[in-house]
Amino acid sequence: MIIEDHHVACTVLVKDEEGRYVFLVKRKEEGFSFLATEVEHRKTGLACVLNRLKEMIKMDIEKLELNELTNAVVDNKSIPLFVFIYENNALDTPNDLLPKDSELSWVHSENIINTLEQWKISGVPQFLLI
Repeated sequence: MIIEDHHVACTVLVKDEEGRYVFLVKRKEEGFSFLATEVEHRKTGLACVLNRLKEMIKMDIEKLELNELTNAVVDNKSIPLFVFIYENNALDTPNDLLPKDSELSWVHSENIINTLEQWKISGVPQFLLI
């Protein structure tokens, strides 16, 4: 069975200059959203989010670690949410990973509360405890 319009989402946690984790989010008029993409035919959700990340940010994919896979409900649709941690000691600032004029940004957890409320994440997301 093929599900049309099936999406997956992700975020990446990176330590900022103060050693605190920041979340990769997409800026929107009403706040922030997690980076989402449609699942392509004959590809897994994980493959699709990894391809999307490679298109959107400049990183060494080998240093990306899957921390958690949880489920979110947005507009009554269930969306898998992949949460990655990116560790790279050579990184000066998380903004070095973003291309110039990117629609993406890095925010601390307290700044994405509205996003988390809109995404209705199931269970107790462990990534918020980091």
